[in-house]
Amino acid sequence: MSAVQNRGLGCGLTQNKMLVTTVLVSFLVQLGLVYLPFMQAIFQTQALSWRDLSTILLIAATSFVLHEGRRRFERAVQAEETYASVAEEMA
Repeated sequence: MSAVQNRGLGCGLTQNKMLVTTVLVSFLVQLGLVYLPFMQAIFQTQALSWRDLSTILLIAATSFVLHEGRRRFERAVQAEETYASVAEEMA
């Protein structure tokens, strides 16, 4: 496992303030591009219907839940390996 991947295992969802800020700003800009009328004219976008928006949010929530489940599983495996190696050293 690389150092970058390993760092993410112990880091909480909101601990990385720069990441949270960047994602929030990006999200707000995208909403502006899609839903502000003058931006729609410039970028030729169209607002999503509630059905489309709810489908996207459902897919995103599923992805989030699966990713968090994988993180918890990897933490449990890592803790078990650490415990096994410590127990082995003590024996």
